[in-house]
Amino acid sequence: MPNTSRRTLLKWALGAGQLALLDRAGLLGSSTAHAADVDVPSRLVVLYIPGGYRPAYYFTPMEDADIPLCVPTPSNHSGEPVFFQASQLVNLAPPNGSYKPLRTWQSWNPADPAARGNYSPLMYGYTHFALADQLSVLHGIDQGTNDHSSAFISSMCGVAGADYRAPAVHSVIANHLYEKYRESRPLPFVVVTGERGTPVGMGLPSHASPLRVPSIEALKPMLSAKPSDNPWWTGLDARTEAPELDVRGKPTGGTLKTTAIERFSLTRAQQLLDRSTAKVDNYLEGLHGSLSSVSRVLATDVVSVLEKTKGIEMMTSNRPAYLSSYLSNQSFTYTFGLANFHLTGLDSRMDMALRLLKADLCTSVHVSLQQDFDTHSGLGHGYSCAHGRGMMDNVARFLGELKAAPAPGKPGKTLLDDTLVLVMSEFGRSWASRSSDGSYYLPDDHHPYTSICFAGGNVAGNRQVGSYTTRGLGVPVDIIEENGQASKRVPRSADAVTTALRILGMEAHEFFIPGGYGEVVGLRKA
Repeated sequence: MPNTSRRTLLKWALGAGQLALLDRAGLLGSSTAHAADVDVPSRLVVLYIPGGYRPAYYFTPMEDADIPLCVPTPSNHSGEPVFFQASQLVNLAPPNGSYKPLRTWQSWNPADPAARGNYSPLMYGYTHFALADQLSVLHGIDQGTNDHSSAFISSMCGVAGADYRAPAVHSVIANHLYEKYRESRPLPFVVVTGERGTPVGMGLPSHASPLRVPSIEALKPMLSAKPSDNPWWTGLDARTEAPELDVRGKPTGGTLKTTAIERFSLTRAQQLLDRSTAKVDNYLEGLHGSLSSVSRVLATDVVSVLEKTKGIEMMTSNRPAYLSSYLSNQSFTYTFGLANFHLTGLDSRMDMALRLLKADLCTSVHVSLQQDFDTHSGLGHGYSCAHGRGMMDNVARFLGELKAAPAPGKPGKTLLDDTLVLVMSEFGRSWASRSSDGSYYLPDDHHPYTSICFAGGNVAGNRQVGSYTTRGLGVPVDIIEENGQASKRVPRSADAVTTALRILGMEAHEFFIPGGYGEVVGLRKA
């Protein structure tokens, strides 16, 4: 059970009714993961594409007859081929049951996927790395808003608004798995980069809050245990292992290796409790929890572990042939165009995320993928098609790296088997429409309907669930509501978050999203 000061603070912030719902949902404290299914992943990665993307140009769920109504005539953008006809779409694998299989525009030359000019290798990565078996896409999600900040919050927690009314999915999972991995994963939730903002662990303990780790160098002043990085600690860095105590001095069930200074600091909060207000006690509790987390990180010597871990590995040691025409010294990039347009800068982000996962230091990771799609331009559709396919091919390479890496502590499993990867943006962008004379109207504004890719362990592969009308609106899908009843309606962001939590082994009663929520049928393995 949560302690009194924490309960009091939440009561002030949310009201007694909301507090009761959070208590019922088990969100007031970390729970011990109990899912027995070996396919349930133990990590979450969110790859975030800023600005609002157009996912139907990458994975296309519409019927063939509808494609000419909302996909412009094939042309080019900065020398890169864009747009497609229905006849150019290919399935990535045979259909999986009654669901539409993953299909995309075959912009590459099947005889030579590296060919350029009239061809484009972008999106070929999903075929090269054979990702269909562990990848599905949910289409037509209503974000409930078309404002950037509100939609970002909607993507993170399932509820649109100016502020978080539920914790971000990353924090929920970091909190849910904290007891199980507290000894081995000192960084429960890490944000590598976040152009549109940092996900918030609203109302959850400090261990579920994000830590920004953009680089190893950025960690050294704070968390390096090496005297060469922080010489002022020389002689004060000897650690003694003992049972971990909470802010009231009661054993938590874990152990902690602390220095003399840390042991003294951890006891001070208890000595100051109950001397002032509940707000002060809550603040002291937070300080104690944060210091315990920092102590665990320092004892783990995270900096040394990360320095010894290889991030981008397979992409450099066994570079895929279809990337032969790309910048040779970059693994996560793409080039196209008459001016040889190229995007670089993703390597450092992807490398940091891969190091964190391969070293088994964290449970939740958030990475922004840099390229912003908030274009508001007459060329916006071509930009979205060309750059979006380039960005999504980088996603395929990231998944390929996970698929090639063994899962720490799980023999026979890959890191992709033990990770749920979500690929998303805050919303979509305006859809094209064809007029009676055959020309296309190409608006480029914010659009509240979007898609999310689900990849990794416990994901039912090769499925496109949901779709879009020719105006870009979502269509009804099968949903199991939070009360267990079956329904059919357009999916909302809360349903997407719920589906992710269910794939990660949580039961519907173990979390709470204001406004109601349900699991979308067909994305989690039966």
